[in-house]
Amino acid sequence: MTGVEPRPARTRAPSPGRVRAALAAVLALAAALVVAPAVARTSSARAADEAVVDVRIVSIAPQVLEPGEDLRVTVEVTNTTSAPVEDARAVLWLNRFRMGSRDEVAAWADRGLDEPAGQSEISVDLTEPLLPDAARTVTLTLPADQVHLTNLPGLWGARGMAVEVAARGERLGLERTYILWNPTDDQPPRVPVSVVLPFVGPANAPVAAPAPDDLPGKDPSDAPTATEGAAEPTSAAAAAARAADDDLDALTAPGGRLRAMLEAATVDEDVTVVVDPSLLPLAESGSASSQRFAQRLRAAIASHDSYGLPWADPDVAAVQHAGQGALLQVAADRTQAELESSEHLLLWAADAGTPDDVTLAAVSGAGAAAILAPPAPTAGASGSSSEVAPDRSSAASGVSSDDASDSVRTFEAGVGPVTTVVPDAVLSRLVVGGTATGDGTSGSTSGSTPASIAQRVLAELAVVSHEEPSPAGVVVATDRLTAPDSAVLGAVTSALGAAPWTRTATLSEVLAEPRDARADRAPASTTDRDELDPAAVTALADAREAARSFSEVLDDPDAFLAGIDDQVLAPLAVAWRAAPRERAELVEQTVEQVLARTTGLSIVETSDLNVIATTSDLRLTVRNELAVPVRARLVVDPRKACLTVGGFATPVLEPGDTSVTVPLEAHANCDVLVEVQLVGPAGQDVAEPIAFSARVSPTIESVGTVVVGILLALGLALGIARTVRRGQSARRGARTVSESTGPVTLPVLGGTPADDESLAEGTGPDDAPAGADDDARAGEASDEGAAR
Repeated sequence: MTGVEPRPARTRAPSPGRVRAALAAVLALAAALVVAPAVARTSSARAADEAVVDVRIVSIAPQVLEPGEDLRVTVEVTNTTSAPVEDARAVLWLNRFRMGSRDEVAAWADRGLDEPAGQSEISVDLTEPLLPDAARTVTLTLPADQVHLTNLPGLWGARGMAVEVAARGERLGLERTYILWNPTDDQPPRVPVSVVLPFVGPANAPVAAPAPDDLPGKDPSDAPTATEGAAEPTSAAAAAARAADDDLDALTAPGGRLRAMLEAATVDEDVTVVVDPSLLPLAESGSASSQRFAQRLRAAIASHDSYGLPWADPDVAAVQHAGQGALLQVAADRTQAELESSEHLLLWAADAGTPDDVTLAAVSGAGAAAILAPPAPTAGASGSSSEVAPDRSSAASGVSSDDASDSVRTFEAGVGPVTTVVPDAVLSRLVVGGTATGDGTSGSTSGSTPASIAQRVLAELAVVSHEEPSPAGVVVATDRLTAPDSAVLGAVTSALGAAPWTRTATLSEVLAEPRDARADRAPASTTDRDELDPAAVTALADAREAARSFSEVLDDPDAFLAGIDDQVLAPLAVAWRAAPRERAELVEQTVEQVLARTTGLSIVETSDLNVIATTSDLRLTVRNELAVPVRARLVVDPRKACLTVGGFATPVLEPGDTSVTVPLEAHANCDVLVEVQLVGPAGQDVAEPIAFSARVSPTIESVGTVVVGILLALGLALGIARTVRRGQSARRGARTVSESTGPVTLPVLGGTPADDESLAEGTGPDDAPAGADDDARAGEASDEGAAR
């Protein structure tokens, strides 16, 4: 078989019909390429559960629908792609099943883009293509006769509703919201809802004020002041003060947290403001914007239900865990004095969840109305205001299962029942400006608007109002560092006042509501890792107490203590939790700075002492390096009874050196340690004590006196004895006769006097020779001289 070469193919000119068909195919391909990006974007967006067209609820009227009323829903739709969307339409969906729990309310909001949205009721076509990044407002009206909700008592509450944007059978965007239904003549119980906004400033460290050194009659240049070297701000305090000023300017400027918080507080007169009063003087001494803010804040305090936080917003848990409740009382007293209110004090816990037993005890200790505990970051599956993990419903966790929606709770602490305010986690996050998912966190499948947030709040509270017994109140509160959007809060408070099952209330009104719920046991003591260490809190408390003790010896203790409380309280502020390293440095330098005020008095060291007498004087010198006189007392304390101290008075210690004489009495020989203190009125040390040794020998003085007496007695006795032994001579006896009247000579003792004749003859009575008599006189004179 041989191969056959194929013949060349014969070409044919295309017919006009085929050319037109080919041209149509090219145009179709081009059109497909134009819309391909949008189609691809739609597919990928749906896979990621993200909308191509952003749908936002502008308004829902009425917010609570009653029989016979039309429902009007206005939405804004925005094309987020780079290609136009054609043939789009907006569709209103309804889910007519009433939501019986907050689980269902949260589940409806959490549904994805492609999940069911109920039944399609009405639609509106977008007559023109929706261009890239273009927005358009669409209103959908559902006639009253198409609502088809049951008009029976008790069926009031929330149903699911959604607005969809679709094109060519594809869902491009969806916003879920709620239709709120109230049958005719139904009277739901009204739940009081309170909105609480905190006003706290940045982490601050006040610069120490110097002690007074210009009292009358004193020249500060004569002596150093008590705070010499301590009045200058330390690096940590100065840096914190400068940072606080800068931060406060930003916080009170337009867009700042404090400025936004103040704007939100003015949306409704029932909003309760909680203020750290230390913020006011800080703002009043700042920039022009800060000063205007302080003025407006004072006006808000006067016109709203207001509570004061303890001065400088101290970390209540840290103070209580250190056992230094006195510091919290100091802050509470400062607040009551600043705000001139003894009843409106509120504690605000720093840690989420129920405070432990030790922290709750601070409420009664400080005289506060209650303690506000921020909701825990993780909620139960319900997404309701139980704001805690499921295991928190047990008694050990401190949250009961029968009052999960009630924000006002009572816990049994060691000091008795304590009122605790636990804000609703979901509603609080909604008010901040976003939607709340089932786990209590913020999130949204589309854009959140004031209208949609207000509708969600009413849906949540409709379920709460169905609870038995009805909650005493629900509290909505932001955290310290987050301000709500004023437009959102305004829409929420307006909705609360219009809904038949809610009403706005102040925190004071909510706290005053009667409650029948039992008190739960407070959780066991726990410590958060962000708390200030108990040793640091104790060091601050001890430094303050040392300064207060020292001030008692001064004539003007209040002037001396000016500024110390601010210094000690500043490092305790909750705001310092965000800067633990700087906080530790500030604590150390604050302690040093406060203790530096207590220096300036000293007892001059003395050498060891020898006491050899029964009574003697000790001279001590007290040095006053202050510029003011001091009224203190010297205490001299021998540690053994062999040496005692007599009574003495300590004079007023003028600046310079003062000598004090101390009488001593020795009772026996011993070596004794003598301690010397300079104390205040309550016996507290105001100077460093000194000690010295004393050798006490009072017997040396007594022995010397006895020896001298014995020697004198012996000399006297010897003289008398010798005189008696020798006897009396005639010469010594003759001297007793007066030479002027008696004879010149006297006879020998026991003899007869010589007559004149015998004397003339020179013979004695015994006829002795005259020379012999002279010899006898000479011998007697010699003996008498020897005796003398």
